[in-house]
Amino acid sequence: MTPTNLFNRYLWLLEQLTPNRRLTKEEIDRLWEISSLNKSGEKVIPRRTFARMRDAIDELFGIRIVCDRSVNVYYIADDLEEQTQNVRKFLLSAFSVNHLLRENQDLMPRILMDNVSMRGNTFLEDITAAMRDNRRLSITYQSFEMQKPREFEVCPYALRYANHRWYLLAKTDFHIALRLYALDRMSAVTATDKTFHLPEDFDAADFFSCFFGAMITDAEVETIRLKTNNFRTPYLRSLPLHHSQKEIRPGEFELRLVPTPDFLQALRSIGSDIEITRPKWLREQFRNEAKTLMKRYGGKELP
Repeated sequence: MTPTNLFNRYLWLLEQLTPNRRLTKEEIDRLWEISSLNKSGEKVIPRRTFARMRDAIDELFGIRIVCDRSVNVYYIADDLEEQTQNVRKFLLSAFSVNHLLRENQDLMPRILMDNVSMRGNTFLEDITAAMRDNRRLSITYQSFEMQKPREFEVCPYALRYANHRWYLLAKTDFHIALRLYALDRMSAVTATDKTFHLPEDFDAADFFSCFFGAMITDAEVETIRLKTNNFRTPYLRSLPLHHSQKEIRPGEFELRLVPTPDFLQALRSIGSDIEITRPKWLREQFRNEAKTLMKRYGGKELP
């Protein structure tokens, strides 16, 4: 069997057991019997083959498929930290989508995706290698505000994926606070011979916990309250804006985070489906923006 076929089998098995699905070996065999990957028409997956599949999945993805012997069901062990689980889910999702597209080449004209920028992705290997060795990087960088690229050194602390872009959280010699650098704004990345000390108490997940996406500021965390209409409420329930979001009463949500510009932009994108009730300054800011829009489009100005 080719490596590609084996790899596809591993993805197939993982897909059957997610999310939070528990199956007996007999149920897995029945699903395999009708799978499009089962070219030879096997009735069951041999026990030894099944064991090798589980071992390979553990080795490749760091995902353990365990058996509850009391009821003889298989499931994916949930013994990883939340942030590690998110990375595993991201990687698995990417592999699964790639497999799906490869298996449905004839449907490509009917499967549409927005343009995805691949710029910067080529630097991921160099950056992760430097992170592993605590080695300083020399990067050539040009933000949208810069007139021309600049070359400088950074200490790579963490990587973050947000808003369809990869970002590097890093320390520089000319900024006291940590800064975020978009990988797609880098034109060169080179590891240096110099190392740096990563603080023992640094926790990337904790650092980003109070931020919405790819913007960080030194502003304080605030309590944000939103009211939503009947149309928007189920959307926020199924896809929260932030991990701190909770529904304090039907259609009213509370979040605890730093109100960064990208978070405010996310609220603007929801439009009239939400009403900001707290804090007062944010409510007033959105009210003033609404007044400006009314005036700009020739409507009656709000009092």
